[in-house]
Amino acid sequence: MRQPLRCWFVCALAFVLIGVAFVMAQLPPMATPPLPAPLMYLRFTGPKNTKITIYRGFDQGQTLELPCTVGFRPGYVYRFAVTDVPSFPRQVFCPSLEVRGTLALQPKLRNAEFPAHINFSEDEFFKALNGKHIKKVVTLERPDLAIPTATKPDEPLEIVVPKDRDPYVEGAERGQPLVTFQLGQRFLTPQELNAMAIPGTVLLPGERVLGTPRFGPPLMWNWYPVHDPLHGPRHPSEFHTLWDGGDVGVPAGVTRGGKLKGLDATDTIAEYTDSKGNKRIAASNRVGVCVPRFIIFKSEAGLGATGTRSAINNNYVMQTPSSAVGQASVKEDFRLTRTDGLGTQMRLSGTFGSMTASVMGRQQGLEVKAFLRSVESVDAIAAGPSKAAEPADGPLKIIKWPDKSCVNVGEIVTFYLKYTNTGGQPISDINVNDSLMQRFEYVKGSTKTDRDAVFTIQPNDVGSSTLRWEFGAPLQPRESGLISFEVRVR
Repeated sequence: MRQPLRCWFVCALAFVLIGVAFVMAQLPPMATPPLPAPLMYLRFTGPKNTKITIYRGFDQGQTLELPCTVGFRPGYVYRFAVTDVPSFPRQVFCPSLEVRGTLALQPKLRNAEFPAHINFSEDEFFKALNGKHIKKVVTLERPDLAIPTATKPDEPLEIVVPKDRDPYVEGAERGQPLVTFQLGQRFLTPQELNAMAIPGTVLLPGERVLGTPRFGPPLMWNWYPVHDPLHGPRHPSEFHTLWDGGDVGVPAGVTRGGKLKGLDATDTIAEYTDSKGNKRIAASNRVGVCVPRFIIFKSEAGLGATGTRSAINNNYVMQTPSSAVGQASVKEDFRLTRTDGLGTQMRLSGTFGSMTASVMGRQQGLEVKAFLRSVESVDAIAAGPSKAAEPADGPLKIIKWPDKSCVNVGEIVTFYLKYTNTGGQPISDINVNDSLMQRFEYVKGSTKTDRDAVFTIQPNDVGSSTLRWEFGAPLQPRESGLISFEVRVR
């Protein structure tokens, strides 16, 4: 009785194993786990003598005096202690950090050189002790949506969000939210702070190596973002690269009255007149400067109303163009092309020819015929050597480049503009126009040219300036000119 039962069990187990193997064979291969993301560096500033204590799970905490810069692994939640605030010397504050993302820079650049700043103010500590909950969202601002306001690295722009709005949502509309900072009344003991810490996630000043975390990141939203399946995810450079130069947006052109139209923000356009009196334009190349800028969206609420929830059953979005463009179909199209005149004349000045018989007779049965043929003569006028074709007009070529490829907010960048006559005829009435983007502020008196020019500055539509150089002297063939100017990065 036991033998048949054992055989039946072995056969059933074999069928199960075969089924499992078949199902596993149909599954796609497992993807390679992603490499650890670069660290997100935060620079903490605040009142003098204020200290913070960072816990890493294997020590009693490391106390640092402000200001200090600390590296955090993205995807984790951190708690630390703030002590020795001058106005509250005996109070201990325990804010939290949610690091949801980091900078994605070029391999040659280091994230530690571009930290985000979090400033502790005594006013915020006072509000926290009186029952307020303070939330700050550090956002990497998109350059095309940048606010034309000058900032400093240690003084980022702070925007107060209304109570009925979430600062994280506000930050996502203007860039990429990276860090969420929250401060309230909750107090945690050093043992609790140390128990909540995960080893291998915090890099303190002076350290060069960071171990592997014991657990995976619990904040997964920024690690697996949702994006449009057709357009794909946004390229990381869209959030920290300032593009300038070229001709983007509405194409630039010259009206019948000779005025330049279509000079949008970031455009660099040159006007000139060729040897035949025609008005022409030329656009420069497009350049990019890496300048990450962080802005902070801040909200304050009572502890009884710190959480909100909103549900949307139906959401219809309709976008209409700001201007309507009409279309008209062509029912009939008649074209008539007529040659005004066509003729070819080729005439020799003179042609003379003759052929006559001079002697004809018989002598003793022999018939004799003789002909005299005069030599033909032609009188003609030989054409002289052909004239060499005049050199053709060529376009004006303009090249733009910066002296630095990556800077911090508040630093100065020098731009160069080199224009060259590539044709064989001189060109005149050269005007170079450069419209700056909202993150660039022209440094007064910094422009330099190697040719005499009239320089003017006008405000543009994005809160910056349009620079214009007018050159009166013509530019000879193969001749070049150079312009330089400085901008301060906002």
